[in-house]
Amino acid sequence: MNSEEKFSRIINLMQFARKAGKMVSGTDACLRDLRKNNLKLIIITDDTSTKTVKRITEARNILESSVPIVRLGTQKELSKALGTPISGIFGIKDGQFAAKMLEYYSN
Repeated sequence: MNSEEKFSRIINLMQFARKAGKMVSGTDACLRDLRKNNLKLIIITDDTSTKTVKRITEARNILESSVPIVRLGTQKELSKALGTPISGIFGIKDGQFAAKMLEYYSN
């Protein structure tokens, strides 16, 4: 499977997760759900600012959370594909969606 296929499969799963109400977007929403221990996966776009990335990773480390972080695509690509306002941080709340996305990402 090439990288374009992986990317499109992950986007497809993210679309399903969004429609099912199992995805949040935005830094504040992800931090809130991370604190509540609701997130199973965090997706950060490649063009997200280092300050925002640091904020998310520090919060995850402070909470001693084992939620995996994946770097994928650009803010414009993901937000357009998902029909959400421009955002660089997306959180997946469902374990099955997250597991399948991680499987595609790592292969």
